[in-house]
Amino acid sequence: MARRTGASARTLALTKAQEAVAQRDAERIQREKQLEAALADFYQAQGEVERIHKGADLAAAPFEATIRESVRSLDRLGETRAGIAGLTGLSLPQVRDCLSDEASNAPAPDAPFADELARRRRQPDIEAFEGAVPAAMPAVRAGD
Repeated sequence: MARRTGASARTLALTKAQEAVAQRDAERIQREKQLEAALADFYQAQGEVERIHKGADLAAAPFEATIRESVRSLDRLGETRAGIAGLTGLSLPQVRDCLSDEASNAPAPDAPFADELARRRRQPDIEAFEGAVPAAMPAVRAGD
């Protein structure tokens, strides 16, 4: 085989270089099209998820309000937060969330006994201990 020199060798080298660049460009264009298709699928799915969540949130709102009011009722009936969590299966933070806006959203309770039970649960009944310890009883000091 004879080696080409001069202009014909340069033309052949330039042709090979153009083919290599064209191949690389074709691969890049193909990759860009695949990226574009994957991103289009992503954004379409993301839009659907947001639409579905918005619809689900709207549909769930009345039930969530019922849950909050039920938790508030349990609280007014004297249940502790831990007790409410145990009875309902809610976590303590969820119970706290239900009770957090109680003062602004909850109607005044109809039953006065519910208020009394809630007051007793929240504040220890100090009156029950008054007079239980005689005044003549000696004080206990550390080390005695």
